[in-house]
Amino acid sequence: MLKETDAFHLTIEEYLLSLILLIDELARLAVNSVTLGDYQVPLQISQFVKDLHAGFQILNLKNDTLRRRSDSIKYSVKKIEDVVYDLSLRNLVPRATQEAAQAPPTEQGTMPD
Repeated sequence: MLKETDAFHLTIEEYLLSLILLIDELARLAVNSVTLGDYQVPLQISQFVKDLHAGFQILNLKNDTLRRRSDSIKYSVKKIEDVVYDLSLRNLVPRATQEAAQAPPTEQGTMPD
């Protein structure tokens, strides 16, 4: 049926692998943006990547390739956290902004007590 229509199809595994590749590239972008003098981008990237990392931790990954690749997320998170930490040491970001970037990610999908 998919061949009869003009549609685009991704498997869930392909989608999750593409998110992992996105996180790797965002870690590189965080470093490069600081090099170019843009100090707000790493803070935004940090929050977004932490949210994605929290989502991946909830998943019970059965696919061996996907599970191994998802392990690389924690290294990307650390790389981005190092960038944000260096910015905060040099007082290049406002105090309230850096606290928001270093806050733990919120758990989505939980019910309030």
